[in-house]
Amino acid sequence: MNIARAGSIPGAARAWRRRGFDCLCGNVRMASRALTSLYDAYLAPAGLTVNQLAVLWCVVAAEPVALRDVAGFLVMDKATVSRSMAVLARLGFVAFRAGTDGRVKLASSTAKGRRAFAAAIPRWRAAQAQVERHMGSRSFARTVREAQRIARTVSAPAHPPRARGRARRGVGVGPPGFEPGTKGL
Repeated sequence: MNIARAGSIPGAARAWRRRGFDCLCGNVRMASRALTSLYDAYLAPAGLTVNQLAVLWCVVAAEPVALRDVAGFLVMDKATVSRSMAVLARLGFVAFRAGTDGRVKLASSTAKGRRAFAAAIPRWRAAQAQVERHMGSRSFARTVREAQRIARTVSAPAHPPRARGRARRGVGVGPPGFEPGTKGL
């Protein structure tokens, strides 16, 4: 029996299946895929994707900038920023140098990167205008503000905060049974 067919799923299960479309994360991700596709199409003639433009924008705006700072600005994990930066470096759009602390890598835009950025901005504006026309100006502005608010308020640490003061056994110091100073459980 193929339970995946809609007719074979009991009514209650069908209701929960539809309920998945109430998920904020799922809906934001769907919207993100649709927007990414549209923006990428607009930006293609400039040789950038919207994700590359976001990373390059941070570099141009704050150079020289530490990769960890770019990750913080974009609410993006450091590994993803590193991969994006590597692509931008291969394209000749950014260059790296060590910071004063040898563990910190600083990125700066190259002349080629600044030209690509300058070529991309009018295309980015056109993509923005296209989405604004479809949504309406008020809805567009409200959605941008709300997306910014969500990014600021939800980008808290992935793990619950640790207990303040002296560490107590099993309370905010690691997995259950973990004792600080030991090598494991």
